[in-house]
Amino acid sequence: MILEPRARRGTAVAMHGEITLGRDPSCSFAIDDDSFISQLHFRIYDYEGQPMLEDLGSTNGTFHNGNKVVGAKLLHPGDRIQVGTTVIEAQ
Repeated sequence: MILEPRARRGTAVAMHGEITLGRDPSCSFAIDDDSFISQLHFRIYDYEGQPMLEDLGSTNGTFHNGNKVVGAKLLHPGDRIQVGTTVIEAQ
């Protein structure tokens, strides 16, 4: 669920296999108006029934609960992901 920016607040993306986020229109969730987001910024994927977050070599990083993601991180309900000005909360 997107919390910020206000214009996207409340937007939800259902988890089905893999979700990609970036500026590229081929991403599952494309955000083309934030220059801090890379073309292909991060992905969330299913690993043995658990959602995992992985930065895809983005220029400005992906943050999980305020910490820069290195490798893959397990997501739990309530976790926050930030890329550029976008803040997403895992549900």
